[in-house]
Parts: sequence; C-alpha cells; structure tokens
Amino acid sequence: MFGFRRNKPGVEPLPSGNLARKVKIIRPAIGREKAGAGLRSGQAEINFPADYGHYERITLYRFLRENIPIVNGAIWVWARLCAGPMEFTVRGDDSTRNAVALKSHLEKLNVILASSRYGRFGGLDRLCDLFFSSLFVDGAFAGGLQLDSDGRLLGFAPCDIRSLSFERDSKIGAWNIFLESGGQRSLLDPASFIYVPLDEDVIDPRGKSVLQSVGFVSRIEQKILDDMQKAQEKAGYNRLHVVIKKPERRMGETESAYIERANGYFDDTVTLFSGIRPSDSAVTWDDVEIKTISPEGGAGSSWYLSHRAIVEDICAGVHLDPFMLGYSYSSTQTWARFKYELVLREIVSVQKLAVRFFEWLVNGYLDNVGAGFLVDIGFDNDRVYSLLEQYRTEQKEVERVADLFKAGLLSREEARERIFRLEGVE
Repeated sequence: MFGFRRNKPGVEPLPSGNLARKVKIIRPAIGREKAGAGLRSGQAEINFPADYGHYERITLYRFLRENIPIVNGAIWVWARLCAGPMEFTVRGDDSTRNAVALKSHLEKLNVILASSRYGRFGGLDRLCDLFFSSLFVDGAFAGGLQLDSDGRLLGFAPCDIRSLSFERDSKIGAWNIFLESGGQRSLLDPASFIYVPLDEDVIDPRGKSVLQSVGFVSRIEQKILDDMQKAQEKAGYNRLHVVIKKPERRMGETESAYIERANGYFDDTVTLFSGIRPSDSAVTWDDVEIKTISPEGGAGSSWYLSHRAIVEDICAGVHLDPFMLGYSYSSTQTWARFKYELVLREIVSVQKLAVRFFEWLVNGYLDNVGAGFLVDIGFDNDRVYSLLEQYRTEQKEVERVADLFKAGLLSREEARERIFRLEGVE
C-alpha cells in the first residue's frame, strides 16, 4: 500500500541510484524504493521494512495521525504542550526604546508571515504550531525565506520534507540539501533555507518521527478494534429462546390428530412472541420456558485488557503516559505528577530546536530592516505549567526567610536580598 508511489503523468522518474552501494546520496523515494535503500556506511547500516522508503514512511505517519485517535491525540498533546507563549527580549541593551521598537518590528513580521489575508491569522504563532506538528510527525521541519529582488522578506514557505534529498559534501563532510520537483533537482541555499531535524545522528541527518516505533503496534490496535466489532456484531443483542415442551399424546388420539394439535400449539406460541412489544409480558403455561442467549466467558473483560495492553505500548512509543491521552488506568496522583514533570523536562529539550529556528528567522529579519539589535527567544512555560505549585514554593521560601530573620540568623539586608532573588528582582 505504502510501498509504491505513482509518478505524475508526463514526468520521467528521477534516477534513484543504488543507495545500498552508494554512501553519499540520500534521495526521496520516487517510484519504488528497495528495502534498506535509505542509508548505509562502513560503520553502521539502517534497514527499513520491505519497500518502505523515506517518502512512504512519512506518508504512513501522516496517515496514522489523521486516522487513529490515540496517535492523533499524542501529536496534539506534544505540539500544544511545546507551543507555549514565546518571549522576545533584546539582546544586550533591553532599554525601553529598544523594547518598543522590537514590538513594532514583530507586528510587521507577523503581517508578513500571515498565511491568510481573509482570516487575519498566522505569523509566528502559526509557524510555531506548524513547527512542532511537523517535527513530531515527520521528524523534521523545513522551509525557506521568500525574498524580493531587493532582498526584502516577503514571507516564509514551509517545505514538505518528502521532496528533499541529501548528499554529503566530500570536501567539508557536511550535508547538502536538494529539492526534487518536477524531475528537477536544485541545491538549496543555506542562507535562506533551514532544516531542523529531531534526533538526527551522524549517519541519518533527516531526523526521526515520534511515531517511528508505533506504526506496527497501531496496526495491532486497529485490528483488535476490528475483531471486537466483528465479534460483537456476530453476537448481536441478547435474544430470547423460547423452549416449548412437546405435548403428550392423548389416549385414543390418532397420530395425524396428535401432530396437528402439537403443530397448532407451537404456531400459537410463536404468534404470541412474534407480536410481543417491549412493554408487554408473556403469560404461558408451565410447559413454556424462556431463556436468554448471550455471550459467556467474560469476553468483554478480555477485549478490554487486550486493548489496554496495546494502548500502553503505543503510549510508551510516543513517550506519553495514558492519562495524558485521556485513558484512566488507576494511576496514583503522585505517579501522574512525576510523569508530567518528566514530560515538561522533555518539552524544554525539544523547545531548544524551536528557539534555534525562530532566532534565525527573527534576527535575520531585524538585520534585514536595519533594526540595530538582535533578540533572544524563549518559551514562558511558567504561564502554562505548575503555576500554582510554583507560587506555593515561593510562598514557603519567603516564610522560611522571615523565620530566619525573626530568629536572628539573617540580617535585614540579607533577608531582603534573598526575597528579591526569589522574586527575580535585581
């Protein structure tokens, strides 16, 4: 299914080369890519499943995100947690004049980067959402600046990383990135194009999707749901089984008369139950028994445990706990808080990649317009995460300093200095 990609009509397929023997070039999958044709070197080797090239794998990850609820939820949670409010501070001289100028430049930059003239939205916030979504699904984010003839910024165009190929420069040992489009291959300018991978290594610079290890498990999870649906459809709703005892043959009754009487009694009972409504009650002689047909053996419980095991496997692959995706598996509050704090530390690590991208974009624009200063960018996670806990911690620290001052262990100046340090006042 994902092992093939049709070429556009009238477009000749690009020469793919035998990458299993050629270490220098990494090309996107045009046509059919052989197993293990991604990257290879003398030190290490990467083998992909049969007929799965880079293009097909990224297409598969996007399919999983769009069609499987738990995978979609994982990407949603990661992207929204990472895309916290951005803070811009002037580097070096943070005077009021520079702060006002920075605000004005950022407003103009947001207008330039706006993706829709009709919706009046876009800018840096839109790019932030696109950055993290692409980073977690595709394993990388890429795009290029759009400049006019005078070198002024007209916009920023995100790029589909499936159309990129990589070639190592043998002179400097760095990777060159090429854009494959319409049978043409063009070298991208590092001054106007940026490629930010997630978890790249020295062999594969393309990055790794957070969904890389859950594709097969997601297939099992969907298969379990499909099997459960088929089993429930086969079992259906609980049904009534009416058991009628065969009447005894009367003395002197002929066989034909007995058969006619028994069949008539059977037909009358069938007619009674065929016309019964949900609010009606059945009244019969004691020779009629009513049973209920339903699945036995606790099948529902086994389905739940099997699906839960697969869900936990997917959660482990996307580095999230089940409670963060809406599943309640009786986690204690202490354990849930520990896992949440662990995720926050991982978020700070991933946000460093976004800081690199946005500083490159914003500082390039400021230099282009002659602003005369540069900015440092960070994410204010305190506005979103653990604000109440942080307030309580600071309150306890202030009370502790006050107790030390009352006990005579700190002077007034020392106590004031510690409190100012807690409040972030210089």
